[in-house]
Amino acid sequence: MSREFKFPESIAEWKPAPHLPPGVDEIILYRDENSGTYARILRIAPGFPGGEKPLKHDFDEVVYIAQGGAVDVLTKKPYPAGTFASFPAGLEHGPLAAPVGAIFLEFRHYRAKPQN
Repeated sequence: MSREFKFPESIAEWKPAPHLPPGVDEIILYRDENSGTYARILRIAPGFPGGEKPLKHDFDEVVYIAQGGAVDVLTKKPYPAGTFASFPAGLEHGPLAAPVGAIFLEFRHYRAKPQN
């Protein structure tokens, strides 16, 4: 088997996703330490309420809902498994709740190195 292909469970264990409320765990699939860009799988617990305000980031975000589904808290629009979204840096979106739980594949791309 090629070293480039890995099973997510062999990369790391599920860990609470930093900067997100309880009920969201992650596995980091890829991280570029120079740019801050990364790819991860998010596991969102059933009943996750989401936030109260729209989100806005300093990175481009691409999300694919692989299992379960999400609902936009403000518009009540449902997003079932198979839904894809792309949010350029600075675009307000969400927040999302996950009444039945969800698995997201998420890519975050920084156009410039993040300021920590």
